[in-house]
Amino acid sequence: MGRPGWRWTATLLICVASIAALLYVAPPSKIAHQLGSMQLSWVMVAIGFEIASCLSYVVLFRRVFPEPPRRTSWQVAWIAMGAGAVLPGGNMASAVSTGLLLRKYGIGTRRLAERCAAVLCFLTAMGFVFNGVAALLILLGVDSRAYSVLHSLGPIAVSLAVLGGAFLLAHGIRRLGPRMPKVIRGVASGLESAWRLVLDAHWRLLGAAGFTLLDMGALWAACHATGHPLGAPALVVAYCIGYLATLIPVPAGIGVLDTGLSGSLVLYGVAAPAAVSAVLVYHVISVWVPALGGLVAWLPTRTLSPQPLPKLAAADLAADGLG
Repeated sequence: MGRPGWRWTATLLICVASIAALLYVAPPSKIAHQLGSMQLSWVMVAIGFEIASCLSYVVLFRRVFPEPPRRTSWQVAWIAMGAGAVLPGGNMASAVSTGLLLRKYGIGTRRLAERCAAVLCFLTAMGFVFNGVAALLILLGVDSRAYSVLHSLGPIAVSLAVLGGAFLLAHGIRRLGPRMPKVIRGVASGLESAWRLVLDAHWRLLGAAGFTLLDMGALWAACHATGHPLGAPALVVAYCIGYLATLIPVPAGIGVLDTGLSGSLVLYGVAAPAAVSAVLVYHVISVWVPALGGLVAWLPTRTLSPQPLPKLAAADLAADGLG
């Protein structure tokens, strides 16, 4: 069996093992009962949060990539989100899709790669910031439930380690320069581009916060739908912990995301059947909303022949906030 065959076999085994773990923790009969008794109004709230999350990404996208026309930006942003929801790699797949779709809009290859890397690093860093702040609130007793010190100190330590490591990498690479491997130089370049994005403050950067927080809101609403709500700080930390499972490249996060999020919700006090049910509903929403939006955005492009557009004038870029 060749490498692709082994890769697909390993992916299938991971999915099966993850689903088996879910069924072991929460028997199908209990999950079915929990799903059947979910409050539809809260499910609709979760859908609303997810749609708002996607729209927030479009706001951020227009800031980072002002060159294409507004309609094209909306199309590319939605297609990229759809790719991130369905393909392995999540935000990484979204960044790669963005680069492929924007090659013809007068952006140099290197500049385009830096911008895609900047968005990826910016969103990732923001997630760890939210994780650290939420864990600190738990440590200070802001959450309605009482948790052990480990429930807060562990996530705080992880956030500090990741953000501190990113800072040291971005600045240390300047001294070592070409001696570092190309991959590491690429990551450092993305981190520096993300930092420049932050320093060049613009209201559209709020789209990054909305993209992440509103997606968390969809999971929060799904938990409410089960009748087992979780405090906002604990939910943010559980969300960030659970999403670490998506480092395993599985299409649409099938199995791995469900197991990761369910386990983290149980860790923070949600009953197992309710946790699994909430995650299943959230996962369906978080995949199908961007996937359907991406499909709707992609269909019109099938009938259009690609027409390269001229580069924007400096005055146009300035008017859009990047000049």
